[in-house]
Amino acid sequence: MRRRSIADLTRREWLRCLGAGATSAFLGCDEPSPSELVAAVLDPSDSALTVALSGGRPGPAAVEVWAGDELVALPLVEIDAAGLAAVDVTGLAPDREHAIEIVVRGVRSGPYRARTAPHPDDPRPVRIAVSADYDPHPSFATELVDHVVAAEPELFVSLGDFPYTDNGPVAKTVSEYRARHHLTRSAPAARRLFENVGVRAIYDDHEFRNDWDAMRAAAEADRYAAAMQVWDEFFPVRDAIGAIRYRSWRWGAHLECFLLDVRRFRHANADPDGPAKSMLGDVQRAWLVDGVRRSTATFKLVLTPVPLDFGIGDDHWAAFATERDLVLEALVGIPGVLFVSADQHYFAAYRHAYGVRELQVGPLARGIGPPGPVTSGVLFRHHDYNAAVLDVSADRLVISGVGPDGARFYEETLTPDELTPRATHAPSPT
Repeated sequence: MRRRSIADLTRREWLRCLGAGATSAFLGCDEPSPSELVAAVLDPSDSALTVALSGGRPGPAAVEVWAGDELVALPLVEIDAAGLAAVDVTGLAPDREHAIEIVVRGVRSGPYRARTAPHPDDPRPVRIAVSADYDPHPSFATELVDHVVAAEPELFVSLGDFPYTDNGPVAKTVSEYRARHHLTRSAPAARRLFENVGVRAIYDDHEFRNDWDAMRAAAEADRYAAAMQVWDEFFPVRDAIGAIRYRSWRWGAHLECFLLDVRRFRHANADPDGPAKSMLGDVQRAWLVDGVRRSTATFKLVLTPVPLDFGIGDDHWAAFATERDLVLEALVGIPGVLFVSADQHYFAAYRHAYGVRELQVGPLARGIGPPGPVTSGVLFRHHDYNAAVLDVSADRLVISGVGPDGARFYEETLTPDELTPRATHAPSPT
């Protein structure tokens, strides 16, 4: 009888095998092997970064942070009974490549490489990459992550659905969510991503359950609490207060990013639209508008896990059009504003009310979604695995769409003036 390959396994079989170790998966899951320690370097700023570990045996570990041949930090952490640990590394120099190695009982893993951000006054050009939607099942495997890494971004931003926890089998408890996060982070492509670039991330829906809003979170309070607890364990946000996961950061003089939480404060998708319906909540919306208005960066990226319009269903901003239009109107006259979104599982470029531009990215590794409605606001679509590479300088922002073969299937150069919302542009139809 033919030995089954990993590509023959069902999702449930594959997840069970991966939990027993990659070797046992190829051998038919006969003998489990110990979990492997994996790490991620998260939320790099110009002076700090966070190292999150999973899969380690409980006990002390050393985190060596190197800048070239210089050991610049050596924090000690305690891996807990669940195999988890996290440590903030502060006092780092800006704009330096760091190598992080983890030492547990004399066994060294790594290096994990991440760059600290340039100082907010540093005018040099910068490069970041953005995508979303990562499922490590072999049926979605491509070389896209390797091409993203080869582009040498200074930062990777994930806009959600990383990992998928609500399919084959569905995670509902803390231990089940932890297992899914660790299995995803242990997968070869995810490992290569986290080993080579610092990451900033926010969840979308599949980290808890599909299309969730505040009503669904309240209806499944225990499951929601478990999902958010584990998200914070694997993607801790430095200096977070009250589980506030939306945040902004500078990456040099010419780029500031605003990463939104479009789930925690969201009213029910099915509620009728109007002034009382919100995706962001009053506090986050005011924080966003005020932050973009005050920003001195040449370009301001608003990173929203769901698109502003032109999607399918009611799980994106089209079902919250009143609030969306308030935000867009508030940004009129501010130069250099670009929205970047995900969720729909294809690459697209859009134009909205007031001439606001949006770039839609993903999936990194997941099924390709069906196209949304055809309107004049849809400038470009590409249905394949993808990520965006953004090159930012003093006078231009260059968008490159990168496909699974490494080809740059889309390129566009935009100036601050071209990314200035203007009241003279008529609103786009929803």
